Amino acid sequence: MAEAQNRSLARGLDILELLCEQPEGLELHRIARALELPKSSAFNLVHTLLAKKYVVCDEATGRYALSLRMFEMGSAAVKGVTEQSVVRRYMERVAAGCNETVHCGVPDGTDMIYVDKLESTHSIRMTSRIGARVPLYCTAMGRAVLACWPEEHVRELYRNYDFRKLTPRTVDSVEALLDEVGRVRAQGYACEYGESNENVCCFAVAVRDRSGRAVCALSVSMPLFRASEETAQRCVRLLVDARVRIERFLHAM
Repeated sequence: MAEAQNRSLARGLDILELLCEQPEGLELHRIARALELPKSSAFNLVHTLLAKKYVVCDEATGRYALSLRMFEMGSAAVKGVTEQSVVRRYMERVAAGCNETVHCGVPDGTDMIYVDKLESTHSIRMTSRIGARVPLYCTAMGRAVLACWPEEHVRELYRNYDFRKLTPRTVDSVEALLDEVGRVRAQGYACEYGESNENVCCFAVAVRDRSGRAVCALSVSMPLFRASEETAQRCVRLLVDARVRIERFLHAM
């Protein structure tokens, strides 16, 4: 049986994770409200972190923020950790949360190349292989990457391009593709229902490095008959969380 969590330690770590998302810092009352803590408890926890030099306080604004000690600890933690191992770790989290096929792909020209894959345990699942190429224009992973590029770049890439209709739902023009890419930018993730394979749907996010370049994309693929609204929302939440955490690592390197 797993041991019970130490409640105070867990709450202290919650505060550090919250401040990690708020680099400008937060006042005590906002920390308490965000974590649903009594103000007295928040005060004790924050001042313990302050005493241990994990957070600092700006006396002019009353805001608490992470200290350079956290940077030192983070730098020590990433020594020897590779980008590939970090991506794989969060792919595993996504797969554990949805039990569907998870891919990592990298862009190459007008294609995505599958570089890693975790299989679903369902008997009916997507068939694919590492090293396979899939088009950018009609796949969720591809459109997640295209959404990171300027419109003029996308237009140039697809100038005189032969848009093959892989299924009746496949986009077949630059304008139709740009409409889809615009939706991806607006909602923060890409989705594809039966465009590259009539029986498969896919959700994806692009992962950017410190310069803002899309270095890879993560996706969840499943048969259309399993793609309920609830399932879709869960997969998107898992992918977005993985993207945030991977990018946090990449931006710290």
